Amino acid sequence: MAGVSSAGIGSGLDVPTLVAQLVANERAPTAALIDRSERQTKAQISALATLRSAFDGLRTALTKLTSDDSTLARKVTVQAEAGFSASASAGAATGNYQVEVLALATTHKLSSTAYAKSDTAVGTGQLTIVSGETTINVDIGDDNNTLAGIRDAINRAADGKGVTATIVNADDGAHLVLSATQSGAANALRITTSGGDGGLAGLRHDPPNATTMTQLSAAGDARVKIDGLVRSSASNAITDMLQGVTLTLTKAAVGTVKELNVSSDPAALRNAAKGFVTSYNASLGAIASTSKYDPATKIAAAFNGDAMVRGTGQDLRNQLSGSVTDLKALGITIAADGTLKMDDAVFDAAIAKDPTPATRLFGADNSLAAGLQKSLAGLLDKDGLIDSRSNNLAGRTSSIEDQRNALDRRMTQVEARYRAQFVALDGLMSKMQSTSSFLSQQLGLL
Repeated sequence: MAGVSSAGIGSGLDVPTLVAQLVANERAPTAALIDRSERQTKAQISALATLRSAFDGLRTALTKLTSDDSTLARKVTVQAEAGFSASASAGAATGNYQVEVLALATTHKLSSTAYAKSDTAVGTGQLTIVSGETTINVDIGDDNNTLAGIRDAINRAADGKGVTATIVNADDGAHLVLSATQSGAANALRITTSGGDGGLAGLRHDPPNATTMTQLSAAGDARVKIDGLVRSSASNAITDMLQGVTLTLTKAAVGTVKELNVSSDPAALRNAAKGFVTSYNASLGAIASTSKYDPATKIAAAFNGDAMVRGTGQDLRNQLSGSVTDLKALGITIAADGTLKMDDAVFDAAIAKDPTPATRLFGADNSLAAGLQKSLAGLLDKDGLIDSRSNNLAGRTSSIEDQRNALDRRMTQVEARYRAQFVALDGLMSKMQSTSSFLSQQLGLL
């Protein structure tokens, strides 16, 4: 190989350069075809990602547009200083209501008599604390019979449910304070004791039986009157008196009636419609950018003339053209290039006047939105057109790599053949030169 890597001994030719040029010339046509195919494939992969992103955005916008959160959104208005706030979920009953807050729900709170300090021994035995449907049994022994020990034992046993215990240091001494964790009359605390040395009797509260604890705050239900009808609740948040409306009571004001108004909220549907317009235009833009042809540069985009892209664009336009009247009624117009434009003021006025066009456009069944979602499902769902095209491009990418490897292997063989041929030529030239020298010598002797 050392002789082949330099100029031919017999021929004087630059064998490595000649071999490299011959191999390059033979590689060039096939390599150019492979490179062109690779560029086209990469361009289509990029274009397909652009289309997928745009269509995904359109499907998301349509899902939001057709959801109850948009089509059945509600707006709540409450008079100032009403003593309550309110919120409404989608589909809540609309109307005007006269509301009077009669009472707020309160939590039960009890205090023991004063003890000298928190580490004062109280007694042993068992405490049974009941609040609503929660029952807590607390064992008190010699190792935790102080006021602080009892507090900690109660909190460990309750684990935040039913009751919490604290110590309040007042002027007259330390008080064990027990608070119910839930408001309402049904969650009032009841405390009984048993066993031990009898010292826990100072913590009883079991009306109308023996009671030694002082009531700091009574357990009470919230009471509210709506349009003359009264409702009691253990909580200040009342969720089931008006359909889909949550009232949060903040201040009782007997005799003060305030108005609550629940109405349709066009803002949610308007914003969803604007999102649809934006996403639809983005989809048309993606179709245009991936399938255009520039006559000035004579450059075609990756999907120029592609049947799937062309058909999708036509399908989107056809579906909207069939709903022109309803779209126009909502202030949504179609431009010459197929893009949409929306007038917010016209949309709000139209929804307030007659929501029927919006139902035909954005309803769950047999609507424009439903038709568009079906078309997008055929594109975006698993094994849809885009998935199929993506798999095809992945296969093409793998094939290109195989072609390139095969070309490399073939060129290695071609290079070896050329080198062998030049080695043979070099040997032949060397023999011819030797013969020529011999003949010259013989002729010289003559």
